[in-house]
Amino acid sequence: MEIQFVSSRQNPLVKFVCGLADKKKRAEYGLFRFDGIKLLGEALSSDVKIKNVIFRQSEGEDVPSIIKGALATGRIDEENVVAVSESVFEKLSEEKSPEGIITVAYKQDSLHCLWGGEMPPRDSRILIAESLRDPGNLGTVLRSCYALGIDTLVISDDCADIYNPKTLRAAMGAAFKLPTVSVSDLPSYIKLLRDGGRRVFATALKEKSEDIGTLCLKAGDCFVIGNEGHGLTDAAIDACTAPVIIPMREGAESLNASAAAAICIWETVRARREVYHER
Repeated sequence: MEIQFVSSRQNPLVKFVCGLADKKKRAEYGLFRFDGIKLLGEALSSDVKIKNVIFRQSEGEDVPSIIKGALATGRIDEENVVAVSESVFEKLSEEKSPEGIITVAYKQDSLHCLWGGEMPPRDSRILIAESLRDPGNLGTVLRSCYALGIDTLVISDDCADIYNPKTLRAAMGAAFKLPTVSVSDLPSYIKLLRDGGRRVFATALKEKSEDIGTLCLKAGDCFVIGNEGHGLTDAAIDACTAPVIIPMREGAESLNASAAAAICIWETVRARREVYHER
């Protein structure tokens, strides 16, 4: 097996992969990068198309078994596998304790797209997020959505980038499997969901906010969660059916956005299960 070896930090591929840490470069090339063996395994088990795999190779070390397996099954081409020196890998990696593998992959239009006018099916389970700016929070929301049974995550276009390395790390592979839709005018999108027969609840502390635990939820109902610091905009709240709150102990200020999302996801999925059990 003839694997290319790179020892120069000025190598064009090294510079290119480093550049993918920037959102504009990811958008320009339609590519993204991520670190680690776990995420490579998740990508290989999904429909992610892989462009390059770069691994750290010290003297006498062999090609990692996960790469050998992917080469054997044709998921990766040998010409796209590159071994690099310790010095080069230190420049490439964004991890504090890197596992020794970095992958460059093509963005998936089938999973992450701008809204093009088609609404999700009436019986699908969705969660909506407005202005989640922290990549770690967005990744955690993705992970919870996929694990608990949400079909589509709808996000406003000012949320963190799905393909930000920190988002991907927190999502633990969910970003490769859960469809997300980016929306430029979220209040209008919410109104369209309501016109289609859904009830949309805003997680917001208002005078008439209902306790989320007392809602009689139906299949198709969904929740909107807001920005980590400022919550939902008034426009988004006004577009919703009603505001709801997650009851907390007196004196507690608020829940982390991803924790609030997990509760809303669970209520959404639980309501769907109860409807089907009644049938």
